[in-house]
Amino acid sequence: MIDKKALWEAVKEPLRWLALAVLPFAVAYFTELGYEWAGGVVVLLRIFDGYLHEKAKKGESGGLVRF
Repeated sequence: MIDKKALWEAVKEPLRWLALAVLPFAVAYFTELGYEWAGGVVVLLRIFDGYLHEKAKKGESGGLVRF
């Protein structure tokens, strides 16, 4: 039988990357900017999100992506 909690934990990380990637790539799509900068912005957003999630473990607010 599939452990739904374990499956959800495994899927959360790729979903965080996807959720954080939508905004920079949408901006690049709707403007005349190149896509090169969007990858770097996604990495920076993920680092910031990870930092906020670590602080949330200590009782402070969650991250940029709340799952």
